[in-house]
Amino acid sequence: MWTALVIVLASVVVTAVACILFGRSRSHEQSDDRDADSRGFLGAVISGLFIVALAFYVVIVWEENGAAEDNASREAAAVADVYWQTSVMPQPQRDLIRGLLTEYPKLVAEKEWPQLAVGESDQETAAALSSLHAEILSLPASPDEVKSARERAVERLREITDLRRDRIDSASGLDDTGNLMLIGTIVGAVAMVVFPLLIGFTARRRHVLQMCLTAAVLAFVCVLCLGMTQPFDGMLRVDPDSFTSLTDELAGIPVEQSR
Repeated sequence: MWTALVIVLASVVVTAVACILFGRSRSHEQSDDRDADSRGFLGAVISGLFIVALAFYVVIVWEENGAAEDNASREAAAVADVYWQTSVMPQPQRDLIRGLLTEYPKLVAEKEWPQLAVGESDQETAAALSSLHAEILSLPASPDEVKSARERAVERLREITDLRRDRIDSASGLDDTGNLMLIGTIVGAVAMVVFPLLIGFTARRRHVLQMCLTAAVLAFVCVLCLGMTQPFDGMLRVDPDSFTSLTDELAGIPVEQSR
């Protein structure tokens, strides 16, 4: 928050100083009115490009965050499904698998999720998932109900692994298209402030105030955009609600579901 405020204030100060130092005097205000149409057209083009880049960037970020939240929900649902499959599994594997399934969402929510905010994964969570794979694969292939539960659990574990991999990949930040739109947004914002100064913006008070307000708004927009590059960090970050609620859901499943 303080960083964003400093950036906005710094942009305002720099813009005000630039307008005062490099702005034209009133005597030159009428000297090139015949170029006003072309200058206005160029300014509109720059503004349009900025808006297009910003719109594409927001759509990309929105879709990335939506996909990350949806994948988290699907991963949690797959864990719950595996837990229900344990009802026909023999002992002692059943208790071991249920213990790992109960531990996994806690590790994701409490340990791995904070690591995702900095683009990293948690090794303890990965180890718990590997142990879960090993325990399920060690189940016997008979009788038929155990075999069916084993196959279903293996299929769901494959889905959990894939969704976790997607979650970790999302934590690395934007793809090339997203980064390109982010760069376009920032360049467009800078151009909207620099362009009037380059063509000879007057240094009258109302013009300086107008430029300062424009710079403040554009700087704030750019700060917001920079804060949305990662779906697990920033203003629009995805929270581990699916896994925290899963812990309560698993606790409500009866311990004994089989003979």
